[in-house]
Amino acid sequence: MYGILYKYEDKNGKSDKLEALFDDINVSTSNQLPNGAPFTIHGKSGDDDLGSHVIGAGQSYGFSFKVNFFETTLFFCGVGWQGGQVEFDIYEAKRDFGLRCNNECKWQVRGDAVVGFSMDGGPNPDIVIPWK
Repeated sequence: MYGILYKYEDKNGKSDKLEALFDDINVSTSNQLPNGAPFTIHGKSGDDDLGSHVIGAGQSYGFSFKVNFFETTLFFCGVGWQGGQVEFDIYEAKRDFGLRCNNECKWQVRGDAVVGFSMDGGPNPDIVIPWK
C-alpha cells in the first residue's frame, strides 16, 4: 500500500508522504469511563473487519495499518457502553494522514464523549463525539 507524494514534514522529520507511507499508522483508544465501566468497540474498513472487543477500566485497544496509495484509507467503528453509543470515523486518511495525527492517532472513551487528539493539540481533544 502506498500514498501520494507531496511535501510535508512530520514529527519524525520525514520530508514527504512517500517516506511516511512505509511506516505503520497506530490507532489507540483508551478507556477513561467513570466507575470502572467497560466499553465495546467494533472497527471496520472497506477491506477488514477488526471484530468486537470489550475494553475494561484503564485498558486500551489499538490496531495498525498502512495508508493506501490513493489516501482513501478509512476505518470506522462503533463504540458502546451503558451510557450510550456512537459510530464514527476513527481514521480517515484525508483528515488524518500527515495533517492531524501522522503515525499515532490517540482516542479516549470518556463519560461525556469519545474524543480524539491531534499531534499538536496538547491535552485538549480536537474531535469530540458525544454519546447518542
